[in-house]
Amino acid sequence: MRSGILTLTTDFGTQGPYVAAVKGIVLGLAPKTVLVDVTHTIAPQNVLEGAFVLGSIVGTFPPGTIHLGVIDPGVGTERRIIAVEVADQWFIAPDNGLLTCVVRDREPTEIRHVVNPSIRREHVSSTFHGRDIMAPAAAFLLGGGDPAELGPRLDKIVRLSNFTATSVNGSGALVGEVVFRDSFGNLITNLSKNEMMSRGSDPLDWVVEIAGERIEGICRTYGERLLGSLIALYGSEGWLEIAVVNGDAARALTAGPGMSVWAKRRGYAL
Repeated sequence: MRSGILTLTTDFGTQGPYVAAVKGIVLGLAPKTVLVDVTHTIAPQNVLEGAFVLGSIVGTFPPGTIHLGVIDPGVGTERRIIAVEVADQWFIAPDNGLLTCVVRDREPTEIRHVVNPSIRREHVSSTFHGRDIMAPAAAFLLGGGDPAELGPRLDKIVRLSNFTATSVNGSGALVGEVVFRDSFGNLITNLSKNEMMSRGSDPLDWVVEIAGERIEGICRTYGERLLGSLIALYGSEGWLEIAVVNGDAARALTAGPGMSVWAKRRGYAL
């Protein structure tokens, strides 16, 4: 059973007609839809950032929710549009790695290639598939449509490699990267709590290095260190993040997505 909820995650920005156009198509086809704006301020064409955001919301929405993700630098090319069922929810997105975190620790129940010409607008722009193909597909599912009608089954989807840290010389040390900067300036990395704990469970035993700075130990929460301190801690989604207590780590370090991060236990050299 579908919940009637549709979430929207895009890089369209908050100005201009694009978000409203997508909503207009959905509401015209499924007028009782409850629309939830996750964000429209993903950095333009930043699939990595969008993947992190979508992966972070899977466990917070009820079964039957439909999610529409449109960060689509390959719009109009041969890249596929897909519908993926995960955790009793459906995700519609370009097949460009945007759903990497959604399926990272979850097995898709069903994957469909969205190609049915009857489930799209009559005139399809080569530059706005979010409005002309994906929005009608979302509305079709919201109305209780059979996912099989979207198109043929697929066995796999494109996945980004950025969400996997690398082990260094078998030493237990890890090298990763920043994958997301949040609105507080916190830098979320691809170093996972589970992976780090499997190499050493004592948080105080870790040393984290980023942008030439060295952080001793991993905090439990922001308030454990003094105002202005540069700290490392596990965030709400289980990723290691770098923060400044009541400050902006991204600004302080002049850092953002793509920057390397090293984590090692005391006594190990990188």
